[in-house]
Amino acid sequence: MKKLYIFLIAMALTAGTAFAQSNDSIERAKQQEALLKQQQKEQQDLLKQQQKEQEKLQREQQKAEQKAQEERIKEQERLRKEEQKEAEKAAKKEQDRIKREQVKAENKAKAEQKKAEKKRKRQEHYQAWNRFPNFTADPSVTILGNRRMYTQNSFYNSTGANVGITFDYHRPIAKRWDFNIGIGYRFTYLTYSHLFTKTEFDNGITRNSFNGKEEHKMFSTIVLPIKLSHINKDNDHGWYLGVVPGINLKKLNAEGAQFNQFRCDIAIGTQSRWLIFSPGTEIYFNLVPTYKTGDTKIHEFGIRFVL
Repeated sequence: MKKLYIFLIAMALTAGTAFAQSNDSIERAKQQEALLKQQQKEQQDLLKQQQKEQEKLQREQQKAEQKAQEERIKEQERLRKEEQKEAEKAAKKEQDRIKREQVKAENKAKAEQKKAEKKRKRQEHYQAWNRFPNFTADPSVTILGNRRMYTQNSFYNSTGANVGITFDYHRPIAKRWDFNIGIGYRFTYLTYSHLFTKTEFDNGITRNSFNGKEEHKMFSTIVLPIKLSHINKDNDHGWYLGVVPGINLKKLNAEGAQFNQFRCDIAIGTQSRWLIFSPGTEIYFNLVPTYKTGDTKIHEFGIRFVL
């Protein structure tokens, strides 16, 4: 009987222990289930949060892409407008160039037509006047002096001569008028009327220098004659008035006098026509003083025979 009680007590203890363990296991399972649910809930919340953030990021990316696309479209539109503007500018520039070329071509054509018309009229005039542009070669001999040639109060009085040649271009400008322009060369030889030595001449002359000797000077001159000629009705004779500037190729110096290197003659003369020559006679006066001694200015004049 005692053993039965012991057995029953052991069974009771074992059952209590098993029941207690079973309750603990159930409680732990409940706690684990609750913890799992909590974890699942937190994971779901985290996933939802991540999904929201992902969606937000996607929306921001879409906005950024849309904005970038809009900026690209704006930039492309701006470039298109600039290209269109440049194309229009280039087209306008080309049109202006073409217009300028057309105007230039028209003006050139008008100028050429006007030139041809003037040439035609000139040729008609030449035909009517029976006179055409021509060149002449005119050799000449000149006798020259100055207004104090034989007085006794100047040490630089001189007489002389020159030879030369002039090439003239004659152009009719009216029924009885020609315009002449040319270039020429002259070689001049001067003999002074007072008597002195060369050293005294070059170093300065005094009234006590006269010793029975003559002094001579030689030099060359380039001249550019410009003349207006009146021609007779037979076109074989006429007279002219002109100016003849020139420059001496060798500058003359002497103490007590200033020799002028430049000259400008005023000339009046006659001329005829014979082959390539226009012979005649000319009287001239040098407007520029040939010599200047103190306040005294000595001008040259002469008569020229054109052969």
